Amino acid sequence: MIDTLNGVVEVVNPAEILRNQDGIFEVISPYGHVFQVTCRRGSKMSVREISEPQRAQSVENMIWRIKRVPRAVA
Repeated sequence: MIDTLNGVVEVVNPAEILRNQDGIFEVISPYGHVFQVTCRRGSKMSVREISEPQRAQSVENMIWRIKRVPRAVA
């Protein structure tokens, strides 16, 4: 799902895409809010707002951007 060339997926509804994922994702709203979303299969999503809107976009462009945050390997 999030394994695109640059690692970013553009969607209209991020909840549908992240529902069965496992990992940590950076999600950017159409209005520029940045969220860190932690997903665990079979569990609820944990959402934390990281920043306020950085740019204003037109209301017509309701695209959310999702990028997987790399996990540190011990």
